[in-house]
Amino acid sequence: MFATRKLTLLAMLTALAATGRIYANVLFPFLPNMQPMTSVVIICSLLLGPAAGVIIAVLSTLLSNMILGMGLWTLWQMIAWGLIGLLFGLIGLLWRNPHLLVMTAASVLTGYMYGLLISLPNLFIMEHFLAYYVAGLSFDTMHAIGNGIFFFILYPVLRKLFDKWIPDHRKRTTSS
Repeated sequence: MFATRKLTLLAMLTALAATGRIYANVLFPFLPNMQPMTSVVIICSLLLGPAAGVIIAVLSTLLSNMILGMGLWTLWQMIAWGLIGLLFGLIGLLWRNPHLLVMTAASVLTGYMYGLLISLPNLFIMEHFLAYYVAGLSFDTMHAIGNGIFFFILYPVLRKLFDKWIPDHRKRTTSS
C-alpha cells in the first residue's frame, strides 16, 4: 500500500510529466515529439521503482491526452510508456547508481522503442506496414533526441531532490 507522502509525490510527478508534454506540444509545435514525458517516466521509474513508473506513465498519458486529444492511440501510448516505466523500474532495482551517460544513451534508444510499440497495432491493419514505420522514423528520432536532452538535464536534478527530501525513497520502493 502506498503512503500518503508517496501518493503526493506520484501526483506531483504525474503532473510534471503531463504538463511538460502539453506545454512542449503547445510552445514548440515545430519540434515534434520533443517533450519531457518519456524522460520523466524513466527517471521516476529508476528512482521510485516499476510500480511508480507505470502509475506515472498511465496517469500522465490520460491527463495529457485530455488536452491533446483522446483516441485509440491513448491505449497504446499507455502501454508503451507503461512498459518503459516497468523496464526502467526493474533496471533501477537491479542497478542502484546507474551512470548518467549510460542511462542517457538508454533513454535515447527508448525513443525508438516507444515508436515501435506505438506502431505495432498498425501491423495488423496496414498493407504496407514497413513503409509506414520507416516514414515515422524521423519522428522517433526527434523523440530520441529529446529524451537524451531532457534525461541529461533532469536526472541529476531529480535525483538530488529525491535523495535530499525523500532519503528513504529506495527502501520504500522495494517494500511497497
